[in-house]
Order: sequence, then structure tokens, then C-alpha cells
Amino acid sequence: MTTRVRRQRGSAVLEFALSFALLWAVFSGVFQFGYSMYVYNSLANAVSQGARYAARVDFDSPSHAFAGPVKNMVVYGSPTGGGTPLAPGLATSQVSVTWTTDAAGVPQTITVGINTYTLNAIFQNFTFTNKPRVTVQFLGSYKT
Repeated sequence: MTTRVRRQRGSAVLEFALSFALLWAVFSGVFQFGYSMYVYNSLANAVSQGARYAARVDFDSPSHAFAGPVKNMVVYGSPTGGGTPLAPGLATSQVSVTWTTDAAGVPQTITVGINTYTLNAIFQNFTFTNKPRVTVQFLGSYKT
């Protein structure tokens, strides 16, 4: 009878090892997916916030100095900048601000987006290229 108990103990250890490996793979996959969706949602909210700010900012034609505060709004949540980024590792150099103009040079739409953002999700890196991106109609004042 002792031989039978020993065999059952050995199979219990083997079953535990196999099930633990399977559960570890499932949990790590769920973590990676959830964390990457959380960061992408943070990026999407930051870009939307920046686009809302860009839609009402004073558009200065020759210098385009409004782009800096828009980028700060996306990265830090404030036009003045500083502090911690809203998404881990996000920098103003990764934010793009583009616009379309009519024949007179008056802006019609402004597009705010993330150029390239690499997310380190512990087990794998994900790269978001040209997304998220938001285009809004320009409603601010135009200065020449």
C-alpha cells in the first residue's frame, strides 16, 4: 500500500506543476493585455484632452508657438508642462500636432496624435505607431 501512496504523491506534484504552468501563462497574458489596454486608454484620454485644448488655443501663424503648450497638455495634462507624464515614458517629442488650412491660411482642423510610443508590458514590448490620434475643428482665434 505504501508504493501506491508514493505514486499518487508523485502524480499530484506533476499535476500541480502542469496546472501551475498553464495558470501562470494565462495570468501573465491577462496582465499584459489589461496593462496595455490601460496605458492605451491613458494615451487616448491624453490625446483627447490635448485636442480639446488645441481646438480653442490662439493660433499664431508665423511662429506656431501654440504647438508646445498643446504637446505639454498631452504629456503632462497642463499647458505649462512639468510634473510626471500621464502615461509612463511619454515625452513631448512623441506627440505630433498638425493642422489643415484654407486658402487664406486660416486653420480648419487640428490633429493631435502620438507618433511612436513603446510600452514595456514586462513580458513583451508593444509599439503604438501613429495612434491614438484625434482630429478636431479649430474654434480658437487666428493671429497673424
